[in-house]
Amino acid sequence: MSSLKMIGKYIGGYETTYVDKETSIPVVKQRIQVLIEKTVKNGSKSELVDLTIPTEKASKYAGMEGKQIEVDVSYFGQCTFFGI
Repeated sequence: MSSLKMIGKYIGGYETTYVDKETSIPVVKQRIQVLIEKTVKNGSKSELVDLTIPTEKASKYAGMEGKQIEVDVSYFGQCTFFGI
């Protein structure tokens, strides 16, 4: 699986909790919100992206609100890539 970098403005972080269906144990996921500039036909537009990150990386973004960050990301499923 290939790795990519997402670059954008860090908006904030939060936790979500869900109950694992097999074990009935609550699972906490760390998430961050990143505002990215997306290239479109007529220029660019801003898009807010929510990313799940490993718990141990959450502290890396503490105090970074409003600053540009780089996040190592990967993907699953089928993606369509194109040059810009």
